[in-house]
Amino acid sequence: MKRKIIIIGGGASGIACALRMKMRNPELDCLILEQNPRIGKKILKTGNGKCNISNLRMASEHYNQPDFIARCLESFSVNDLVEFFRRLGLLLRADAAERLYPHSEYANTVLEVLLQALSKYRIEVLCNQRVREIQQGDGFEILTEDSRFFSDVLVIATGSLAQEKTNGYELLGNLGHSLTPLEPGLVALATKENMSSLRGIRVKCRAKLLDRGKIIHEESGEILFKEKGLSGILALNLSRHARPGNIVSLDLFPDVDILRFLEEALAEKSMDEALLGILPKMLAHEVLKRNINHDLQAIHATLRGLTFEITGKFGYEFAQITLGGVRIEEINHDFSSKKNQDLYVIGEILDVDGGCGGYNLHFAWMSGILAADAIADRFEKNL
Repeated sequence: MKRKIIIIGGGASGIACALRMKMRNPELDCLILEQNPRIGKKILKTGNGKCNISNLRMASEHYNQPDFIARCLESFSVNDLVEFFRRLGLLLRADAAERLYPHSEYANTVLEVLLQALSKYRIEVLCNQRVREIQQGDGFEILTEDSRFFSDVLVIATGSLAQEKTNGYELLGNLGHSLTPLEPGLVALATKENMSSLRGIRVKCRAKLLDRGKIIHEESGEILFKEKGLSGILALNLSRHARPGNIVSLDLFPDVDILRFLEEALAEKSMDEALLGILPKMLAHEVLKRNINHDLQAIHATLRGLTFEITGKFGYEFAQITLGGVRIEEINHDFSSKKNQDLYVIGEILDVDGGCGGYNLHFAWMSGILAADAIADRFEKNL
């Protein structure tokens, strides 16, 4: 039986695409093929299990493809996404940083609502279906390990290499698409320095990423020290720009006249005692270790620029996203392929990445919904 639309991938973008199509036109025949035993696996991991759905501070500047994203946001804003989920029965709320979460603050609430909607709109989902080949002809022939499917329109939403194994890049390569280089993104940074004594310490600071003294990226946030590197939201955002040999410089007191504070404290205390009043004990020891003479000016410089040399990144198994992917120049703003008008590519497999805070998940929902709107429009016009 020939199905009009097949979506390969049951993650955020694929599910959003299927639901939007059926909400627009219940008569459309849509099937989701998922390689895992269940769909929505990665949704449960986002936002530390709370599912950071989007961000009220949505702007194209948070992405590596600002011009492309700006066009997309003109068609589908964060308010449109809130309304989409409200229609499905999911209530959202924002935290102090305007990050959007389900009101329950449990990711499984999001998945439960999506599963209910898939059932309501009678969207068929077949799991344990890893696609091994796609053949083009009069439509598409999709071959899995034990089945064969046919479709008029194909949507590829296979996700990336982050915490997953996917052959979506290979499938799209065989369909004529090319890739930008791939690497882990939003992931901890490995450092040359041994960090075992600092493991588990969190600090709020301002970080500069330096390449031969030149600032590549600068941002404020929280750093979490790991035994072999730097983590926390701030380090994850730096990882989008970092390369081996770069230096991370942490200003531990960006909004405090810490030199004056130390001068006053040293009138009655030793340097060791003064540092214990402003830093966690092991971090104070690290600062002293780097300044064995306890010179005030040198220690001040360290507090305003505690440096670490980047040797690399942690692997895909620890990454939240993958940097790189299908070249955005090969994709239209409705997410149809410039190589084949019946092929759509959505979600993380594209060379689009954003910072922490719900931006990547927003792109997944948005790309799926914009592709669905384009497909629904086509069928309404009998194309």
